[in-house]
Amino acid sequence: MEFGLYSQTLIWFFAIALVFGALANKTNFCTMGAVADWANFGDLNRMRSWVLAIAFTVIGVGVLEYMGILDMTLTSSNQTSTPPYRFTNFVWLRHLVGGVMFGIGMSLASGCGNKTLVRLGEGNLKSLVVLLMITMSASLMFFTSFDYNLFLQWMNPLGIDFAEMGANGQDIASVISVVAEVEDTPVLRLMVPLTVGGIQLIWVFMSPEFRRQKALVLTSLIVGGLALAGWYLTAGPQGLELIEELEFMDNPPYASGAQSVTFIGPTAHLAQYVYSGFEFTYLSLGVVLLLGVVSGSFLYTIIFRGIRLEWFVAWDDFFRHVIGGILMGVGGVLALGCTIGQGITGFSTMALGSFVSIAGIVVASMMTMKYQYYSMIHDESSMLDVFITVLADMHFIPDRHRRLEDL
Repeated sequence: MEFGLYSQTLIWFFAIALVFGALANKTNFCTMGAVADWANFGDLNRMRSWVLAIAFTVIGVGVLEYMGILDMTLTSSNQTSTPPYRFTNFVWLRHLVGGVMFGIGMSLASGCGNKTLVRLGEGNLKSLVVLLMITMSASLMFFTSFDYNLFLQWMNPLGIDFAEMGANGQDIASVISVVAEVEDTPVLRLMVPLTVGGIQLIWVFMSPEFRRQKALVLTSLIVGGLALAGWYLTAGPQGLELIEELEFMDNPPYASGAQSVTFIGPTAHLAQYVYSGFEFTYLSLGVVLLLGVVSGSFLYTIIFRGIRLEWFVAWDDFFRHVIGGILMGVGGVLALGCTIGQGITGFSTMALGSFVSIAGIVVASMMTMKYQYYSMIHDESSMLDVFITVLADMHFIPDRHRRLEDL
């Protein structure tokens, strides 16, 4: 295959991922770490960093879409987007269940998909096992009927098909236009991300302590910028040219629609690429993202830190990470993304599914961490006592029902 626009896009995606991997290694940018800081210490600095990256991408996508630079309508179809965040059928239950599974999984496996790749680049062999489990379970979801038989056949009928109401997608602007019976205008599509992103920015910068964290602020802006660059490459002017180029190919590359930074689905693409004997057709943008993040983290490690191999300390540690990886693979595919794929990339499309997925991930991750904490310090207590205490901690039930206390 000649070196065309798709090959150039692959190189750009690899460069984005290279920077992403090195930056995440240097700054310890990690959503699970942000949740852990919040759950265990009440520290919201890393959470604000993650939200700032989201806000930057949300506003950036909104402005570029309003200017006609990005065509985000591509994200409403399987044929033009990977994944189709704005798909008109809002299957809310898949996002909720998938998000919960992913949140539990990343807590058990000590990190999300992004963190797994970064740690692998550092020489963490535990992350290799987790990545293999994610790849195996994500492939099971992608390339067999497992996802339909176990989940989608009963989840899909519960979805809300906004196309039947006349909407072009499940993004907030489309939903407002049909529910409030107002015209779906470019101004409306601009006001939604500006409002959501503006609220996020107010929450982020209302903390004087976070405003002093210059490194965290800069990291967030760079991460958001990298996600925005991914959208520009595949949904901007070059992305439209790329679609035209692919239409004339006999064997167009796999999963080559509008997309940006995401890490769970691409693990299945990686497995397919290897299984095919490394055929160029299966070298998707997601595959080079995975390779780029690991490479960026590895380069930063050998230049500034040095490789430090790490393995499991005990069998229970091994099995916990295996289960976590499987849950992330299944949950990530079901939720259409991970803490980056939905938390930043998907969220920037203003799709309702992204909001549900992220809520499920954060809540489930925090509950899992609290459950592990109370199980450790009250090792003789029943699972029910621990679970009820966690619910009380999360304010899902009145505090008077708490069974256990901190030591």
